[in-house]
Amino acid sequence: MQKNNSNQLWKENPSYYVGDELHNIKQQKIKKAMNEKGLDGILFMKAEAVRYVTDFYVKGYRPFIEPEYLAFVPKNGDPVVGHTSGSDNYRIQIRSFISDHRKLPGINEWGKEIIKILRDYDITSGVIGTDLLPFHLHKEITKELPNIEFVDISDMWVDLTVVKHPIEIDILKEATALAEIGLNAAIEAAKPGVREYEVAAEGEYQMRKQGSEMTPFVTNVASGPNCAIFERISTDKRLRDGEMVIIDIGSVWRGYTGDLGRTICLGEPSKIQKEIYQVDHQALQEAIKAVKPGVTCGDIDSVARQVIRDAGYGKYEHKFSTGHQLGYGLHGEPSINKNVDYPLKPGMVLSIEPRITFHDRPSLGGVHLEDAVLVTENGYEKISKIGYDKKFFK
Repeated sequence: MQKNNSNQLWKENPSYYVGDELHNIKQQKIKKAMNEKGLDGILFMKAEAVRYVTDFYVKGYRPFIEPEYLAFVPKNGDPVVGHTSGSDNYRIQIRSFISDHRKLPGINEWGKEIIKILRDYDITSGVIGTDLLPFHLHKEITKELPNIEFVDISDMWVDLTVVKHPIEIDILKEATALAEIGLNAAIEAAKPGVREYEVAAEGEYQMRKQGSEMTPFVTNVASGPNCAIFERISTDKRLRDGEMVIIDIGSVWRGYTGDLGRTICLGEPSKIQKEIYQVDHQALQEAIKAVKPGVTCGDIDSVARQVIRDAGYGKYEHKFSTGHQLGYGLHGEPSINKNVDYPLKPGMVLSIEPRITFHDRPSLGGVHLEDAVLVTENGYEKISKIGYDKKFFK
């Protein structure tokens, strides 16, 4: 901690700081991308993007929430951050590198504040990239500044963040290790008679004890019929003997997400429960083995689905993607999904998670297995180390 003179607040590094080297690398990447795209500035409103570009720990850094922050990055200047919470008046001065920070009103009145920022930085014409801009704000800003053009930077953001620096890879490995701690603790807590949310709480508690910042999504402990429909929360249902139990859990380390999933059976699994577990396990392993540079995200998805279909369970395969990118935020793009032709590149970190759920046969439940994989120069490195339940292979 550094102390300034008596008329100023003290200064500290941001909470859960990634370090100066990675901070500077991200700043340079953003400026380079802006220049290549011919942008005069970028307006970010997604919480994970605001944190990524500034390293200020935005306390709304979680999904499904109304925007509380914005960051504007001018072509030839440092990021400007706006915040709605009064408690950030001092946090942002003490625990960030941001010199221009502004208190914002409610989001419905952000238009005039964004206009003021643009004028303050003498940007009244040109092209501004944005990751999220509500219609009413776009209408207000362009009415006042008609020579400003806003463009979507979704593709730019993917290219900017999808390939991880070695420092980021090390952070993601730590995040995955924390998720493994939570997953192991949850598996140990899963006993007949225990409620789903109690299992989730034990996993979350152990991750937090070891330094996880938060849970990036609602921990999913789904048993029996909940397992059969892949219920995405942990309910007050009690676990019962003979049930399949899906556990999907996540951690955050230095802003980066760890995300893992396993399935267990309370007691001895039936013949068909063993079979679907083995099929899903094979789908996961074949998808992982297919990972290498040049293969597309859609190719990986297809490999996993084909294993499930060849085994006769196509009706019960996962209806969404086979996985996603790991990094900032939760489900990073591009997804591992049908017809996604984005080629894998060395340095990408994937979460691969095929699933079989018997939505019309609740007594059987379902299976969800998820691992983290790094794309290397010649293939892949499996980041997650946690094993699989041996009772399904007896």
